[in-house]
Amino acid sequence: MRTKRYRHIEEGSGYDLSISDLMAALCCIFVLVTISIIVSLTEKTQLADKKNRLADEYIASLMEKNRLADKYIVSLTEKNQLADKYRELQHDLFLDLTEEMEAYLKKWGATIDPDTLTIRFSSNDGFAPRSAELKPGYKKVLQEFFPKLIKILEQDKYKNEIEEIRIEGFTAPDSGDPYGEGSEHDYVAGVWLSQQRTQNVLLYCLENTEYSQETDPKRREAEKDWIRKHIVSNGYSLSKPIGTDGKLLDGDGEIDKAATRRVEFRIKTNSDKIVQQFQKINGN
Repeated sequence: MRTKRYRHIEEGSGYDLSISDLMAALCCIFVLVTISIIVSLTEKTQLADKKNRLADEYIASLMEKNRLADKYIVSLTEKNQLADKYRELQHDLFLDLTEEMEAYLKKWGATIDPDTLTIRFSSNDGFAPRSAELKPGYKKVLQEFFPKLIKILEQDKYKNEIEEIRIEGFTAPDSGDPYGEGSEHDYVAGVWLSQQRTQNVLLYCLENTEYSQETDPKRREAEKDWIRKHIVSNGYSLSKPIGTDGKLLDGDGEIDKAATRRVEFRIKTNSDKIVQQFQKINGN
């Protein structure tokens, strides 16, 4: 009887050990499943965080692009406003010059270029060949022309926008020039001749025309001082020849010598200030 009981206990003990092993295995499986779930959740969380971070970066990138786009639009608007102001100034000045001088242009043998604000006179009507001395008829033209020009330029809407009143002289090639033959000698002689002509025109305008309408001595002197600071003369010799179509030659072509020999009054506005403002806008 003892032996059977002992065996029964041994058999019972063996049965208990099998259940323990099974429970241990189940615990291991549960732990592994739990770890797998945790790892999976962690990866999903990290992936979600990464997606959120990328989304935030994308949104930030879009906001920066929008900011740059807004800045560009503002910059473009400011540039357009400056350009419009410059074009409006040029246009208004051309209209005023034309209105003031239209009845005289044909009489003077002059034209006004709307793009460059250049009043062009033929040197053939103003000077004898190879001479820098003003003809009497040209002196009368300047006596009529110069006061009208100053009357317009000294208006409040233009006065602070004028950079220079340029008197520019040009000559045409002349193989019979007494200073020598060939384009090089023509150019050297033309520099002297064109410069002398423009200087004589400048001095005649300042000393022999009634360009100032001021009666008050102080204002009259202030007006003269403003003109002296803004008027210049330059001789360009053979530069900027005019073609047979009446336009400046850009490259090769036939030169109209009569039209090329000329003196011009060119009104230069403060376009450099516009360029500086453009650069300032770009810098911002």
